[in-house]
Amino acid sequence: MSYNPMDLTGKVILVTGASSGIGRAIAIECSKLGATCILTARNMERLHETLAAMEGNGHIVIATDLTDTNAVTELVEQLPKLDGASLNAGVVRTILCRYAKIEDVRELFNIHYFSVVGLMTLLLKKRKLAQGSSVVMMSSIDSHLHHLGNGFYGAAKAALSYYTLQLSKELKEKRIRFNSVRPGMIETPMTTVDSGEDYLEKDKRQYLYGRYGKPEEVAHLVAYLLSDAAVWITGSEFTIDGGVSV
Repeated sequence: MSYNPMDLTGKVILVTGASSGIGRAIAIECSKLGATCILTARNMERLHETLAAMEGNGHIVIATDLTDTNAVTELVEQLPKLDGASLNAGVVRTILCRYAKIEDVRELFNIHYFSVVGLMTLLLKKRKLAQGSSVVMMSSIDSHLHHLGNGFYGAAKAALSYYTLQLSKELKEKRIRFNSVRPGMIETPMTTVDSGEDYLEKDKRQYLYGRYGKPEEVAHLVAYLLSDAAVWITGSEFTIDGGVSV
């Protein structure tokens, strides 16, 4: 007999930011564990690339700009009852305080915080989250560790972490679990863009294993939190950073 406490068979899971990187890996790993996934991001072509790498049938692809209120409303209206959600949409912007432009800071908060609040508010109002469901927010170690130029990004992620904690308290009667994951640097196109090879190799030496993480390594943690194996975990933050913060 096969035993897997992380089995997701029969669960319907929304995955945002599913067109690349960590979001794509989460969708793929959840499909391997039996989940039916609803994939969303802005780029339909890349969403279909994710879909092609997934296992199982019945997955749904919906292109959505999560910073567009009308588009989010349309997305939520199309959703069935959800057993879980993994919210991963994000961008990287390096901004030094003395050169900060308010529109760039606003963009970071719109994508990493306000879009999540808008989506979650609608999911709750429309009762799209089933009792006993699980929501995992994608935060960052930058929410509590300072890296030069990532202060505004980290501030947005810190706001997301506090929001996650508040949700876990408010929705306790519904047994809806809310947790956040804080990755270190992960090998994705987004995190290595515009970085020289010399800088990357030097930066990797800060990590105890001398490398950045892989998207699927984060995905395994998220899948665990979405599964019934984590039914007694809520309001928690999980750091997955290869020991860089040790």
